Amino acid sequence: MYDFIVIGAGYSGLTTAALLAKEKKKILVLESHNLIGGCASYFKRKEFLFDVGATTFSGVKQNQPVGKIFELLDIKPKFKKLDPGMVIIQNEKKINRYSDQYQWINEAENKFGTSGQNKFWEKVYRINDEVYNLISSPITFPPSSIKDYFHLINFKNIKRVPLLYSLASSVEKALTDYDLSSNQQFTSFIDEQLLITTQNNRFDTPFLMAAMGLAYPSETYYPYGGMYKPLEAIQNSLRLNEGEIKFKEKVTSIEFNKEYIIKTERGNTYKAKGVVSSIPIWNLELITDGPIKNYFSNYSRRFNKAWGAVTLNFAIESNNQLETAYYQIHLNKRIPFCEGNSIFVSFSLDDDIERAPIGSRAVTISIHTNPNDWLNLTKDNYFERKEIVTKEILESFQKAFPEFNSSEIKHQLTGTPQTFNFYTQRHNGYVGGIPHSLQNNFFSLPKNKTPFKNFYTVGDTTFPGQGIPAVIWGALNCSTIILNS
Repeated sequence: MYDFIVIGAGYSGLTTAALLAKEKKKILVLESHNLIGGCASYFKRKEFLFDVGATTFSGVKQNQPVGKIFELLDIKPKFKKLDPGMVIIQNEKKINRYSDQYQWINEAENKFGTSGQNKFWEKVYRINDEVYNLISSPITFPPSSIKDYFHLINFKNIKRVPLLYSLASSVEKALTDYDLSSNQQFTSFIDEQLLITTQNNRFDTPFLMAAMGLAYPSETYYPYGGMYKPLEAIQNSLRLNEGEIKFKEKVTSIEFNKEYIIKTERGNTYKAKGVVSSIPIWNLELITDGPIKNYFSNYSRRFNKAWGAVTLNFAIESNNQLETAYYQIHLNKRIPFCEGNSIFVSFSLDDDIERAPIGSRAVTISIHTNPNDWLNLTKDNYFERKEIVTKEILESFQKAFPEFNSSEIKHQLTGTPQTFNFYTQRHNGYVGGIPHSLQNNFFSLPKNKTPFKNFYTVGDTTFPGQGIPAVIWGALNCSTIILNS
């Protein structure tokens, strides 16, 4: 009998498991794939290693979620801070997203031709810092009980009450307030930044969530060996504390009868006092029954829209120097069967020999897509769409990086929502979690603690949402609730 079975070995699941195992809980992690990572996993082609999804790392400071986990678990993955954290190529103009706040403001004013951005960006950074300071204190957030609400509004936290206003105010309103909404290049830049961080646009994104998304490139880190490497260290901590992990164990049902009975596709049955699920809410309604199923079905109906992604991975021979590892390329025309007006390109660093040999780089390109555009297609139609999208993405890449045009492309592979569904088991291949939206009441988002005894959820469909810092914050929150109950 386990204390807790954790479903899913991505960042949220393994982090929760490692924190609980550290406190002497008997833990089992069940993972459907044969690798850790989920949407931040990897695959290999000969001497190259490719990230499959999430391609940036942030939140590493001591008062931020990732930094707190590294301290709590005493792990020290190898990182390199990037400055600029990102380069944006818009209308053939390079915009360097510098780490320093005031260097960035100067760059933005010069490249977008709009002065007076100080107040807008100062608000962004102030709210970002206030949120991280809030979550660094030992509180349960969002509150799920009267006790949590009283704790949240104590004297120490009362000064942060104005943060609530930024939950009900859009980015567009802030841009209008600071006379920035008429600058089309700048608003386009904002929209594309928000799409990759909050999964939404400036009209519908709450300013609080937007602030964290817009500020994150000032603290962008590159993990040597791939996005999964820090998670590998978390997995090692789990095992060091006698936690177990079993791969190729896709959970097919969760039943409760005084204890939780977990059945898997391989015909195995496991029992535990409690469950922590890191899989999406849309998947949970498919493997539960009774009141638990109804609970997740209600959430699935309420939050029934999410993005998918098309990813293009390849290796390229090159000794060209790059300003950073991460680029956002604005497009002159929309790519068929894709959404948004930009592609996100990540390169392996030239000294990361775990991912590519010297003189070569591993490249991952991603773009948003509507998962419905990839469902219920004939085999011929599916491959035809993949070919069209691949060709357009490569053309956009080669236009942005003409210095690579003479280099041979190797190990080219395109992924779609169907690919993510197959490897990660995520319903319809949804990635990125629930978009942050003014239309969704903040406190109505799925919480870590459910109404059911010892049943908890983490991951990108549970508050606070998508991104590695966010899901790790959720894991910290969830483990605190469990250990204090």
